[in-house]
Amino acid sequence: MNKNNLKRMVIIFIMVIVSITYVSVTKRSREIGDAVQVTTLPVSGKVVILDAGHGTPDERCRR
Repeated sequence: MNKNNLKRMVIIFIMVIVSITYVSVTKRSREIGDAVQVTTLPVSGKVVILDAGHGTPDERCRR
């Protein structure tokens, strides 16, 4: 194994370890109970419609 391949493998290994650590820390902080306020808009008297279509027609529906 030459130096370039070894260096590349070490860099990839470090990136994977850092990524796993970041995900586990952020997930743990959300589980502890940190509330994240997204938005506060008045919704009284309004109808909210959720569309789960994802933009493509449903292939299973034959109508």
